[in-house]
Amino acid sequence: MNDKINLSSGMEFAVNSGSNLAKAINCAQKIKALDDESSHNHAGIIVCNKGRTFEALWKIGFSDLDEYKGCNMIIVCHKLMSQRTFDDAFSRIVTFNGKLYPVPRLFLHMVGLAKFVHWKYPVCSELVAKFDYECGFRRNWWGINPDNLVDEWRISKHYEIIFEGIWVGE
Repeated sequence: MNDKINLSSGMEFAVNSGSNLAKAINCAQKIKALDDESSHNHAGIIVCNKGRTFEALWKIGFSDLDEYKGCNMIIVCHKLMSQRTFDDAFSRIVTFNGKLYPVPRLFLHMVGLAKFVHWKYPVCSELVAKFDYECGFRRNWWGINPDNLVDEWRISKHYEIIFEGIWVGE
């Protein structure tokens, strides 16, 4: 049990799910990474203190952090996050709920065009970046991958790392 963690709306996470797709994503991200590392293949937003999440899986929608038990995870919170900021920003991205995952965007990410060629719906990390954009915390969101998010979170003075390690569940 991760009993020292107080989850709240607006926290964000990235995870390495360990699947074959995760390995392929990390390999592609590592090729383009400035730090030559890529350890997380998926990202999402925590929407309540019980670990409910909003993320882009095969469909964009709600899930739960406990789906990632046993996986390497990082959870962060922007220092200016408030319930009101969360509510306002989330109301603008929840409109993606139920939309299909834009699989072809993965190829745009692989060839470095995702920043320039936009789609109607975002991949997981772009969804998190879009949320940050709607919060007023960032200026762009297209073309962001999970490795970009984790690197930004680790070096930014605006984010606090709440948890990093193997997730054992709530």
